[in-house]
Amino acid sequence: MGRIVTVTWPEIDCSAKIELEDHLNQELCDDLWDNLPFVSVQEHGMVNPNIVYCWVPTVNFSKVGYTQLHSESPVGRVSYSQGTGNKVIIKYGACTEDCPAPVLGFVPEKYHETLKKVGRIIWDNYFHDKKIYTIRFERS
Repeated sequence: MGRIVTVTWPEIDCSAKIELEDHLNQELCDDLWDNLPFVSVQEHGMVNPNIVYCWVPTVNFSKVGYTQLHSESPVGRVSYSQGTGNKVIIKYGACTEDCPAPVLGFVPEKYHETLKKVGRIIWDNYFHDKKIYTIRFERS
């Protein structure tokens, strides 16, 4: 097992682990790791209802060796978008978006229900309460 990042949604009282996949994009993973901890606002994709993302407080120009289409990636895939802004993306369900994204890691299956819960809350929030929900990234 490689490096582990803990993500926490304090307003929802949920957390999960991300296992970084250094062997796929070492520079990208190093850059994220070196900038931990940080807090961001949790957002939800509007094109597809099964992706959450957050803006990262750094700019990354790392060389990327491996990307994967959101539509072909497994549930729990964690990716990083350099092309649409610097953001971490977590897939929590089926997705038809055929946009490629650099792979950072994955959330193990035991946290998938947590991801679905967080995703549903953030999605519903966009249309109802409009609260600010944060996500915290830190080394485990």
